Amino acid sequence: MFYFKHVLNLPYSDTAKTIKGKEKESLFKKQTSRNKIVKDKHEPKFVKKYGIYLDDGELSTKLDCIMIDENNKAAFPLQLKNTKTPKSVYKTQRLQLMLESFLIEKVLKYKSPYGYIRYALSNELIKLDLRDKGELFDIITRIKELIKSEILPPSTKYKKRIVDNCYRRFY
Repeated sequence: MFYFKHVLNLPYSDTAKTIKGKEKESLFKKQTSRNKIVKDKHEPKFVKKYGIYLDDGELSTKLDCIMIDENNKAAFPLQLKNTKTPKSVYKTQRLQLMLESFLIEKVLKYKSPYGYIRYALSNELIKLDLRDKGELFDIITRIKELIKSEILPPSTKYKKRIVDNCYRRFY
């Protein structure tokens, strides 16, 4: 997406999926701004911030939600997924949380040892350990090599993933 939007300067248009996602994000903010998301006696009450944009000059992301524990100088990314809980967390979701955790540590200078994914349709919260970021660094290295070589990566073999994508005609 980044390549099409920022390198080729192709226009981007919101699809039905992105519009629905924005509606869910707005509802998520309303529902969680006053409620405790992590209902664990041992966890402190977190300060929640939404839509925080993190950029270290090389990598950037926009967080759905960040939960901050000021007492321990720690922060935890929280992703909202508008789906039921899968049998296991998808690799892409885990990598997205790892990137958010890495940028929290680098930009905001908080510890970020774990993160959460909230699956809206099953109302389940999953906690993921994010201390080992080796897999993330491998992916970042591969992406940099692709950019340097200016070769488009092959499209996904899972065609259902690009059904609702304004750049589908290029795959």
